[in-house]
Amino acid sequence: MKITKEQFETEIFQHVDHIKELLSTKMWQNVLLDCSKNELFVLWLLFRQGEVNMTQIADYVEIPLNTATGIISRMEKRGLVIRERSEQDKRIVTVRIGEDGLNQIQAVLSEFMHYAGKIVDTFSSEEMDLFIRMLHKLTDIMREERREESGKPKIRKIMIE
Repeated sequence: MKITKEQFETEIFQHVDHIKELLSTKMWQNVLLDCSKNELFVLWLLFRQGEVNMTQIADYVEIPLNTATGIISRMEKRGLVIRERSEQDKRIVTVRIGEDGLNQIQAVLSEFMHYAGKIVDTFSSEEMDLFIRMLHKLTDIMREERREESGKPKIRKIMIE
């Protein structure tokens, strides 16, 4: 069955309206973590890698090194990460996840795994296969769109009065 863009949009809007009632305040706070997207990805990287340097963070999040430094400074003040200078080379700053950061990322993973488990228990093997293929297709679509956007020159409009 092929649906129109308008029908799809209506379905999405209705779905969001239904989901908002199902998300508890605790769950919503765990999902959002009171963190920016970049902070969440830094926590994810540190959770998986243990300890990384600032260049690795900047590369992973795809941001300039000075931006990464600002993000880590804010996260350090909130106890999410611990920043230390390398004993071998004082120019190298290493970062690892702090106790508060670990608690937050574990809360998100716990919530995610709870619902992932429900999906696995509820979906048939055919539905699970279709769901995974759809996720891959969505990722491919997003990747292609990003590739197209990165090829376009960035033009800034400057208002002159």
